[in-house]
Amino acid sequence: MEQDKQTRGGSRKGKPNKVTTFSRLIITEMLSDYQASGRMEQDIEELEPKERLHIMTQLMAYVTPKPQAIDLNITTGPENNIEKKLAELATDNE
Repeated sequence: MEQDKQTRGGSRKGKPNKVTTFSRLIITEMLSDYQASGRMEQDIEELEPKERLHIMTQLMAYVTPKPQAIDLNITTGPENNIEKKLAELATDNE
């Protein structure tokens, strides 16, 4: 099936998209130039504190990972209790 996709002009799995790669490069260069000029810092300092915090929290999404929800099932009962689970984990690590 993968062979068919390639013979019909499709790209291989995992191959970067040229437009996305180019767009990211352009945006990165523009932001780098903006920051290097000192204008970015000036513009941020000129904002009202509320606006400045809003911008900073939005930018944080690009440099810090978002927490992911996890499902933890630790029901108790005769067949499934916490002590039993802890004992199993302890023996798995040995």
